[in-house]
Amino acid sequence: MFISLVTDEISADPETAFELGVEWGVRHFELRGFGADRVPLFTPYQKDRLKELMDEYQARIVAISPGLFKIPLPRAKRERFALRVLDSELHSRWLSAREELRRHIEELLPASLDYACEIGAQVVVVFGLLRGGLPPGPVPEAAIAIFRRAAERAGAAGRTLAIEVEDGTFADTGAHTAEILQAVDHPALAVNWDPGNAVVSGENPYPDGYAAVRGYVRHVHFKDVVHDRDTGEFRYVVSGEIDWEGQIRALERDGYAGAVSIETHRVPKVRSAREALERLRQLLAAAGPEGDRA
Repeated sequence: MFISLVTDEISADPETAFELGVEWGVRHFELRGFGADRVPLFTPYQKDRLKELMDEYQARIVAISPGLFKIPLPRAKRERFALRVLDSELHSRWLSAREELRRHIEELLPASLDYACEIGAQVVVVFGLLRGGLPPGPVPEAAIAIFRRAAERAGAAGRTLAIEVEDGTFADTGAHTAEILQAVDHPALAVNWDPGNAVVSGENPYPDGYAAVRGYVRHVHFKDVVHDRDTGEFRYVVSGEIDWEGQIRALERDGYAGAVSIETHRVPKVRSAREALERLRQLLAAAGPEGDRA
């Protein structure tokens, strides 16, 4: 188990993120963006510059997060409405959703896998398709078929797709994410375990959520939250309500050897990332004999 940093949680400029990370003793990174552009849809200049920076700072990209499948799952049949003008709008939205899904499967997925191979990233973080207003429940077979197809393509490329637990998707909790993985049953499909997101979905991430995804985890996001019981809102903090002590110990005990990637979702970015790094190092040092692993 080792520490990584999500680059644009520190700076939208990878050079600044690498410089600060290396100064803090971290050389592993998760790449999400370069300026306003999201991986892998970079210009030739951005791609060449990123390679130069990786060499200059001896930085390793362990995962990329292209936003794959953070889109609604189109319904098999479109919604209908009696008024022609509204019925036409519903038809247009349905066609747009189908086209966006096609683009993700046929264009963004292969481009992401190609770029992950190019820069040596083993993990591609993906999402569990937005429910689009559907209540939590069994994952539609159409979604399972999409993930099965994606996993087969990732496996052929020698990469791992890690579904991020995220509110509003079919993978909104550890339990629901595990259902997808069990149904697909492919070694190239795994979990990006994000306890902070699981909390927002109403799950107790450790030990409950983790018990469901244990054995499937190939990437971890580190952030914490507090829940305002009066307003129902969640707020990201450096140290909050998640039992990260127990979670880190469990990952260590289970032999997890991947990245724990700092994703604070807080401002000021640099100070928040630095504080989260200090906390994570303390947790890792307390979890096992290997101590701090940057």
